Amino acid sequence: MTRSGLLILCVSLGAGLLACGSNSPSPSGGGSAFLGLFPQANGVAGWTVDPSSSKTSNVVAATATTEAGTEALIDGAAADFFQPPSAPVEFGWQNYLNTTVTDAPAAGVTLSLYILQMPSAAQASALYASLMNDPLYSTRSNPGATDPYQTWSDPSSPPVGDDSRVVNAGDTWWINFCKGVYYVEVALNPSYGPAPAYTQDDPNLEAAAFAFAQAVAKPM
Repeated sequence: MTRSGLLILCVSLGAGLLACGSNSPSPSGGGSAFLGLFPQANGVAGWTVDPSSSKTSNVVAATATTEAGTEALIDGAAADFFQPPSAPVEFGWQNYLNTTVTDAPAAGVTLSLYILQMPSAAQASALYASLMNDPLYSTRSNPGATDPYQTWSDPSSPPVGDDSRVVNAGDTWWINFCKGVYYVEVALNPSYGPAPAYTQDDPNLEAAAFAFAQAVAKPM
């Protein structure tokens, strides 16, 4: 699947509401502590900022502090993240590229990191729990669909953050977690190279996604 194909399908895949981003220019801001959560070149071994996105390639992270700003940034809905009593302080997004993952396509694998800072750890945990009630995280528009990406699992090992869940969305590994005042979504997208250069169930890809998520969670 191409980058544009992934963006077209990300809403219907439903692994995360923050999945859709575009490549039009956008400013970024953010406090230094918040921006410090976003790894830069080789901040996580093998990963560097993906140069292909004009929204995120030249900034530490693209950020927004309101629902409208977040929706404009990702070209998608963000209402569930701002539904009272949820009151995010800041949203940030960065894209990454890794050409060193074993068995990855020659072009490497890409990963998107989305972080929401909440006013309290209680709000972050509540948001993490409440999102599973949203149909985009649990089912497709077809109530009878049994696609594998609908089944989230709670990994006992390796642990990520205070609470975490993972799903194989068919072309993306999603790891969503909360830790402290933060709610985080990590999406590893191995499908930019030509099949059969990779297999989504490759344990090396899953391990790479978990290693990145753990590295992000560690300083939180």
